[in-house]
Amino acid sequence: MQPGTTVRAIDYEVVSRDKAKTIGGLSVAAVEKYLGTLSKVAVLRCVDDHGEKLTAVGDARHLKELLDSGEASDPAGMKLRRQDFPVVIRGWLQAS
Repeated sequence: MQPGTTVRAIDYEVVSRDKAKTIGGLSVAAVEKYLGTLSKVAVLRCVDDHGEKLTAVGDARHLKELLDSGEASDPAGMKLRRQDFPVVIRGWLQAS
């Protein structure tokens, strides 16, 4: 994924860091490395401008800001920044 990729949010949830470790396709090492200091983690299922399904995992506080501002529901999409969502994986992942 390129920095600043435009995506449309389809679904999201906020989970604990420990619960994020149970998301299929997301390694425990990635959670520890990129999300280790967060207590709440945002899991954002979205599509990019090519219609590709992506799961972005990052800071739950930033997701709340996107929701509060209305940017997350913009049909034209929103910019997905690496500093806020450092883990992006192709496909829509689910917690087990």
